[in-house]
Amino acid sequence: MANRLVSSHSKRIVHRAGQAGRWLAARVGALCEFQQRIWVVSIVNDTYTDTFIVNEGSFEQPMQWMHRKGYSAEMLSRVEAMGRSQVIQLELGDASHRLMRVK
Repeated sequence: MANRLVSSHSKRIVHRAGQAGRWLAARVGALCEFQQRIWVVSIVNDTYTDTFIVNEGSFEQPMQWMHRKGYSAEMLSRVEAMGRSQVIQLELGDASHRLMRVK
């Protein structure tokens, strides 16, 4: 009987360890994904066009650059949903932000 209790207890521990491992792997994967994302961003208004590369690997949080620029929650959601090679245009104040996700 003691063997059954130990065996049952061991199975629960192994099951929980597996769940924790899958949870951790998903979180690490998400972290790596955001740190690998790269966008080409063009900011266009009446007087200038400025184009540059935003590499999330140089930031501490996902879409930190976009937060700093004042993107709304809806804009952030659209950017988050972008796939590779997808292009979107967002209006922010008197400028258009054209983003292409490269990686």
